[in-house]
Amino acid sequence: MLNKKGTVGLISAAAAVVGVLTAAAPAGAAGSTPASTAQGKHCVVVVDKAPSDGGVSPELYRNCADTAAKARALLASPQAKAQTNGKAVQATELMTWYSDDQLRGNSTIVYGSAGTCDSVGYRLSPDLYWATNISSATGYGRCTVATFFSRPLSYSRTFRLPALNLGSILNDYVGIIDVRWG
Repeated sequence: MLNKKGTVGLISAAAAVVGVLTAAAPAGAAGSTPASTAQGKHCVVVVDKAPSDGGVSPELYRNCADTAAKARALLASPQAKAQTNGKAVQATELMTWYSDDQLRGNSTIVYGSAGTCDSVGYRLSPDLYWATNISSATGYGRCTVATFFSRPLSYSRTFRLPALNLGSILNDYVGIIDVRWG
């Protein structure tokens, strides 16, 4: 299968990057809905601040449900509390990713355990589903700017949120998202 640039090599490189970036993500808690948005239409993810070495924000918790309201309610679950040492309940909403443009379709709400965005913000690594499905996004609170990087990290574009359409290069082709105040 060819990617948007028409080369197989970039697909392999992108898959390797995404595989490395998502390999450390924790699996869903026992008895919970699988972490993939494909399994539940709406998800919540809680992340911590990114390390100062430029790495991605560690994912502390992920779970999915058939509605956004049910997904949000999962933050109060015993599994979320256990996986995040109680941080999930107090986490701050950072942004929401959507599978369609204009903020429609499946969604994942990303929460930060260290509060809202500052000038450094959070560095997010979408799972494989979102790396190949994100089309629009919105921010909350002080999370007003996001830089989206292509899967091979060879292209980036900065948006003032909300980003109603990521454009032809980034649509369904995102590797990293830096979300911050700006």
